[in-house]
Amino acid sequence: MLSNKLLLAAARYRTPKSWQGQVTVDMYSYTGDQFQSIEYLYSSEKQQFVLPGYGSLDPLLETVKAGMQIAMIKITVDTHTMLLENCRLWFDNVPSNLRDGIRFEKLSKIIIHSTTGGEPFTISDVQSCWDNINMCYDLISEDLANWGYTNLTAETYLEFTLELEWYE
Repeated sequence: MLSNKLLLAAARYRTPKSWQGQVTVDMYSYTGDQFQSIEYLYSSEKQQFVLPGYGSLDPLLETVKAGMQIAMIKITVDTHTMLLENCRLWFDNVPSNLRDGIRFEKLSKIIIHSTTGGEPFTISDVQSCWDNINMCYDLISEDLANWGYTNLTAETYLEFTLELEWYE
């Protein structure tokens, strides 16, 4: 009983590790009827139908968290409403063979910074976003879609600052 209390007390005072990087997701394709959606993509590795190194990430996550990389970020925008429809984040080991993404077990927070000077968007319950079917973090919510409408601007690419926080 005492050892459990000591473990809980020690966990409470752990210092979080973090990474902050500049993400550029390039316009990848138009999808749907009459080009209803635009897809923006970052991909560190060659994927099916995707060239390697699509978009960019600076610095790479593996410079801070050895053996872990952001393998892909996919954001879809409805061209009629200009609302985000999809926002997914895949992690993988380094080196990668990305057949399936992997779960970043200790990831506790994701912060997406505004491109227009607005407040950042924070996702504090990241593990609840895990999608077992697509093996990624499915970050889309009505709140994120509405925030993105006023806080993200893009043309042929979307560039924003992304922060990750985890405990080890």
